[in-house]
Amino acid sequence: MEVHVLCSRRRGCPADGLLNGVWVHRAGFDSLKEVLYYLLGSKGGRGRVGGGASRPGWGLRVLTWLYKYLWKNIYFPDDAMLWYFPARRRARRLLQVQSFDAVLTVSLPFTGHLIGLYLRKRFPALPWLADMGDPFTIQAQAPNNSLLYGRWSRFLEKKILRRADVAVVTNDGAQRALKQVLGADEDKITVVQPLLHPEPHEVPVARAVALAGTGSPVLRLGYFGAFYAPTRTPDAFLDLLKRTFEHRPDWRGRLEVHVFGDIFPEFWDQLQQQPAIHLYGLRSRQDVRAAMYQMDLLLNIGNITDYQLPSKAVDYFASGKPVLHLSFVPSDPFVSFWGEEPGLLRLDVENKQVTGPSFVRWLCYLDGACTCLRAGVARAALRPFTVGTIGRQYLELLGIAPPNVSARGTVEVPAGR
Repeated sequence: MEVHVLCSRRRGCPADGLLNGVWVHRAGFDSLKEVLYYLLGSKGGRGRVGGGASRPGWGLRVLTWLYKYLWKNIYFPDDAMLWYFPARRRARRLLQVQSFDAVLTVSLPFTGHLIGLYLRKRFPALPWLADMGDPFTIQAQAPNNSLLYGRWSRFLEKKILRRADVAVVTNDGAQRALKQVLGADEDKITVVQPLLHPEPHEVPVARAVALAGTGSPVLRLGYFGAFYAPTRTPDAFLDLLKRTFEHRPDWRGRLEVHVFGDIFPEFWDQLQQQPAIHLYGLRSRQDVRAAMYQMDLLLNIGNITDYQLPSKAVDYFASGKPVLHLSFVPSDPFVSFWGEEPGLLRLDVENKQVTGPSFVRWLCYLDGACTCLRAGVARAALRPFTVGTIGRQYLELLGIAPPNVSARGTVEVPAGR
């Protein structure tokens, strides 16, 4: 089976061609930041793997302010708007010279679905699957200027749900929200589990990652991901650390928090003020997987919405490590995803603070009286999240017969999720 992926240009990335069994086609840039990096010849910078974590200088703070208060109030539908026309032209040329069985569009960014909408007009007989990682208009904060574009954004999202042959989301909450808010056809919206990549049998023996701190802490707590205001912020967790050290001062120096992920300037100062926290910036998948195995407890900070499931949920589950989860909503997608599996320590949050009973449960865990330990995870439990399983689901939804399992290295399923 031959798979073609259309993506943006980026300094330091391979050019067009065959990459790991997938044909890659690059066109345009997916943000103003990438245009700037390309013009300056920069391979590093914020948002780049291996760039590390450092205090944002005045230049970055100014650019962040301009982005938030100027560019974000102008662009439509999102900051990938620069990619729309180059990607649309490239996609049209590809479909004119080659025969494809289906088109898959993936968000975020939402701009990708607009390209799918354009292709549906030009090639109406071509099956189209819209993979919606997050709903576009149903968010805690509008993705663009809602006064200017709110009605148009909702119109386009409804149109995409109506015109696509099938839409895919990762949890039941997203399916319900799209149905209730946008009036979408629930039969067309299918829940498909998030993807685990790489698959378990492809993961090499984890190598150690150099970690900051004392070198011999009692408890290493790891957070993997980014913070996004107002959907997911570190406020409640920072308050939890402060209260923990007030009630258990002996834990100062014994509890370390290691944060892997992009740190936006608005969160830098408050994270740096806590000596227990160590920041690493974006790291490779290999480093992230290795670092997870070095942690005693993984931290997940839930969203304030009940229809967004972070992509790292399946990575946390597959690690076999216990998870400390800060939950902000009663119908929590992360809790539903975890199900009855052991190893989840849920702390409820109200008004940006862990509730009294949950805080007592946390202290109980630290004192060793309450545990949520796991002894790994069975290989069979991970099967629903593998590339092969999800790929077959996509093909079946599109009415395409799944190919037989072939030799190692041959692409079997659609890529891009």
